[in-house]
Amino acid sequence: MIKAFFGRLADAALKAAPIGSLLGFILFYMTVLAAELLRVELSSTLVIGAAAALHVSSLAVMTVHTLIRGSHKYDQDIVGSNFLGSSRKSRLFAQAQELHFNRRINSALTLFKQLESEYADKLTQNEKAIVSFYIARCYDLMRYYPNALINYERAESEGFDNPVLPFLKARCTGANGDADEALNLYSEVLADVNSPFCNLVRNDIGRMFLDKNEPEKALEWYGQAIEKRESYPEALGGAAIANVMLGDVNTGERLYRQALVNHIKDPAGFTEYYRKILAAEMQRKDTERQLSKLGGDDSK
Repeated sequence: MIKAFFGRLADAALKAAPIGSLLGFILFYMTVLAAELLRVELSSTLVIGAAAALHVSSLAVMTVHTLIRGSHKYDQDIVGSNFLGSSRKSRLFAQAQELHFNRRINSALTLFKQLESEYADKLTQNEKAIVSFYIARCYDLMRYYPNALINYERAESEGFDNPVLPFLKARCTGANGDADEALNLYSEVLADVNSPFCNLVRNDIGRMFLDKNEPEKALEWYGQAIEKRESYPEALGGAAIANVMLGDVNTGERLYRQALVNHIKDPAGFTEYYRKILAAEMQRKDTERQLSKLGGDDSK
């Protein structure tokens, strides 16, 4: 607890330093100006002492102000002014968030659920919605999509309002196998021209249809994403895989190379997946050729 407090204190001091220094300079300037107007003689020692004292006191005031006001290290746009201060509730939330963003998802989920149960009657409506959202996010990252969707919907019913929610609900719905409902939800995201997730939707839909083993539909959406240059490297990669699944290996290889040249995310993982799909397709074609030969032999 002591270590965490001093960590927050150091972080608050760093954030307060620019404004605190400026405030100290202004106060020092006003002090010197007042002394000049009042014709008070200031020795060099007194001037230096006053400058140091005003600077330190300004920094201290701004540090305390920043510490009391509080701020969040992660997702400030989502958490806002909730879970601020040094209460156990806020500390528990900050700890859970830290675990979440350090990819210790199981531990984060445990703390978020502890927060939800222990403070059921003490959380504000906004705080309840935020906790439900993070519980959903943990389940989502763990690929427990039904649980994730339940908690996303709970967060929405509790008043959670952030443009990321419709997008994540659509993604989980698709992962649950309900492509039609997912398309409806994705359409809502596309209809919101201010949504920062519009450029991810077509690639998401393409991936959803790849997972459903429907490469024709996947290729249609990846093609739209390529045309609009939305998440362009990922769209090229998805189109490469869809083409290979459809048997067009030459086009798939060309798009595969383009995806790498355009710096697709996780090139090693993408290459491994692509090669796996390619090997399966080549094996399928080889099996078909062998069956065709057997059929030819029988006809003789």
